[in-house]
Amino acid sequence: MESDNRGSTAAAGRLAPKRGSLPLIEALLEGGGQVLMGTVLPIKGAAIAHDGKRTLAMLRRRPGEIVPELLARLEQAIATAIATGQVIDEINVKSANETLSLAKPSLGKPRSNART
Repeated sequence: MESDNRGSTAAAGRLAPKRGSLPLIEALLEGGGQVLMGTVLPIKGAAIAHDGKRTLAMLRRRPGEIVPELLARLEQAIATAIATGQVIDEINVKSANETLSLAKPSLGKPRSNART
């Protein structure tokens, strides 16, 4: 990899974000939030941003997407979440061939409301 004195790195013909080009991610981390990148089973290549109180964005790494591109998308997703108040969620989505199933809590034996 080649780098220049501005802090950008060339990888596979693409440039990494320049230093300071991810201000929302930087502010999130400085403010006590977290950014997680990695495997969140069963998702490989997840990127999650949390501000310390709520999750702002949950992204899936796209095929062929390099980490700087994923970080740039996460930056944009954080901006969108802040502007709209809605979580950007690419992880908990239902595809045409799958359904989301929620575990039903065990309620035990039904109780009668009748008094004896």
